[in-house]
Amino acid sequence: MRIGRLAIVAATAVAALCSAKSVLAQGAPGVADGTVGRKAAQSAVRAKQRPLTYGTSQVSYYVIDASEIDPITSNNTYSAFNNFQLRYETNTTGLGLMAPLHLPGGVLVTYLEIDYYDNSNTGEIQASFGVCDFAGQSCTFQPGNPGCGDAPVTICSGNAATDGFSSTSTDLSVDNIVIDNFENRYFLFVGTTTNDGSTAISQIIVGYVLQVSPDPPFATFNDVPVGHPQHQFVEALVAAGITAGCGGGNYCPTNPVTRGQMAVFLSKALGLQHH
Repeated sequence: MRIGRLAIVAATAVAALCSAKSVLAQGAPGVADGTVGRKAAQSAVRAKQRPLTYGTSQVSYYVIDASEIDPITSNNTYSAFNNFQLRYETNTTGLGLMAPLHLPGGVLVTYLEIDYYDNSNTGEIQASFGVCDFAGQSCTFQPGNPGCGDAPVTICSGNAATDGFSSTSTDLSVDNIVIDNFENRYFLFVGTTTNDGSTAISQIIVGYVLQVSPDPPFATFNDVPVGHPQHQFVEALVAAGITAGCGGGNYCPTNPVTRGQMAVFLSKALGLQHH
């Protein structure tokens, strides 16, 4: 799915009004200062569609900016333009840049998006989602996108993309990537297949959803045994220190909850403060 996010017409207008000093060439095509951002015509629509960021059914988004992407080795060089908000490789092609990914443990990764500048009809921007061991080695890359013919990467802009500023996204929910920060480390590997700035990365967006802990094979309370419809959720409350039951080794799942008990549940679950 390709969604244009940046106003090409607006960029052209700004370029016409700005002086030559506002264009940071650095061997790249002239891009006027201040053109990085969402497509103006779509900003209001995006704001209306912006999802909530709490709960197990809502998607939260983690953004990696171009300034956070570094070379994999010291031999790889890069440059930037548009107030350094666009980054591209200058002496290598492919996945020569990388950035660490820091997500909460236990969340399910569902979405990957690259925002970029692509003004080449032969080059593209590439990115792969890497799951590595705790030492940062033995990395496994998520399956390649069928539309990425140059390399088996997770996502790319495509060789035919000559849209200027745009974005591409892919669904990762079927890959069942559950973040385990104890055993693994996570990286986004990024690169361009041109060295002149005609393809450049702006940012990477990763979407994820919160999850309830898996159902354990044991029961804390006598009246909520393994197999009980609420067993998984009650055990999650216990593990999180939110509840200790109603006494006598029971949880009393059918008892009404008082306003005082509700206050305890919500405050502990959300980590609320009094100020």
